[in-house]
Amino acid sequence: MSTPRKPRNRLVVPAVLALALSAVTVLFSATAASARGGGGGGGFGGGGGFRGGGGGFGRGGGGFVFFGSGGGGGGGVGLIIIIVLVVAFLLLRAWASNRQARTTMNTTSDRKAHRADRQAEDRARSVEAQVAALADTDGTFDLEALKLRATDLYVTAQRAWTAGDQATLDTILSPVVYRKWTEQLAYYVGRGETNVVEIVDGPHLRLVNVANRAGEENDTVTFRITATLHDYVTSRRTGQVMTRKDRSTRPVEYWTLRKGGPRGWTVAGIEQAEDGHHHLTDAVETDAWNQKAVARDATLDVAERTSVVPAGTDVLSLTNVSWADAADQAAGDLSLVDARFDKSVLEVAVTAFLEEWAMNDGSLDFTAVRTPNRTVMRTATVSAVEVRELVSRDPITFRVAVAAHGIYYEVDRRTEEVLVGDPRKDRDVPFVFTLRLDDDAARGWTVTAVESPH
Repeated sequence: MSTPRKPRNRLVVPAVLALALSAVTVLFSATAASARGGGGGGGFGGGGGFRGGGGGFGRGGGGFVFFGSGGGGGGGVGLIIIIVLVVAFLLLRAWASNRQARTTMNTTSDRKAHRADRQAEDRARSVEAQVAALADTDGTFDLEALKLRATDLYVTAQRAWTAGDQATLDTILSPVVYRKWTEQLAYYVGRGETNVVEIVDGPHLRLVNVANRAGEENDTVTFRITATLHDYVTSRRTGQVMTRKDRSTRPVEYWTLRKGGPRGWTVAGIEQAEDGHHHLTDAVETDAWNQKAVARDATLDVAERTSVVPAGTDVLSLTNVSWADAADQAAGDLSLVDARFDKSVLEVAVTAFLEEWAMNDGSLDFTAVRTPNRTVMRTATVSAVEVRELVSRDPITFRVAVAAHGIYYEVDRRTEEVLVGDPRKDRDVPFVFTLRLDDDAARGWTVTAVESPH
């Protein structure tokens, strides 16, 4: 992952621009009289365009013209002014481009996206060796079969996307990714356009991450996929072709496949180069015996065995602490006779939800929660939970404040522009979750709503 630039480096380009413009001001002031009477000139134009879901598309247009001075010594000064302005323009354009790259998850530069090629190759050698060993006891991790499946999914997805074939996409994408892709397809249809993606070379795959979790439906593998693409938009009415504004032809993406159900491995998440770089450094999970998962199961088992409340009891009335005035204290008091209300049990429910969140393309769309922006939560750890409020007695429902730590950010669903948070930095993340108790077991807590931090 690229390291954010230090603040002093960010000031270099603006400082150079200020110096250049100052020089122009001095030179122009000294030659103003001859410049007004001179002839000749030159100029250059800018460009326009609009931003699309996978990078912008644009047409040329606009511009300005600078008139130099006429003859004698003024011509040399005019040439200097032109050179200074051209340099200033190029610096400004580079600065604006870098600033945009820091605030979007889209691949804006093929060269930047491929800077991690060597790191990815080293990572793949290590991960693929571990997966090959894993396949000795679990045939679903056969390396060659995984690569063939990932290749087929990638090629099928590009063809179905171009054709607008939602039925095919529904068979290869997880519900969350499918919803995101169909929303983007609807955007193009609404504009009377078709986004065409043609594979010129590839795809080339590197297996860079794996998680062999307990059970058969939570295993994931992540491939770093590169390909040479012809990616453009056509107008359905006029047939006019619009090329990508960023001129990207060799994008880098990270495709995470998840195992489960009769469809086998399907696409659970797609991240662009910058967004998915974390897969090159994440901890590899090849042992299904996960210490944290075992500890959580033990917590729930103990809670279920030590609860002594008879069935049908109005459990909330077993404490004399006011639910209206001190909900957290009331829950703690109640946990002495009913361990389902112990904070460790509530924390297990919250942690399981955060892990599912991370596995679903960084989106809460796997729940009934629908957020305006795509939300991403990674490497989340929970340090504390606090019962804020009793929302309902039947079913029992709490609002719970959660102190978490990890990488959290929000991006525009269409443009992938980062709107909230920083995709490169861990931070403290305060959430408020709504938890509902759906049955009599300690495992019955379900997250039904999330209030995201801002």
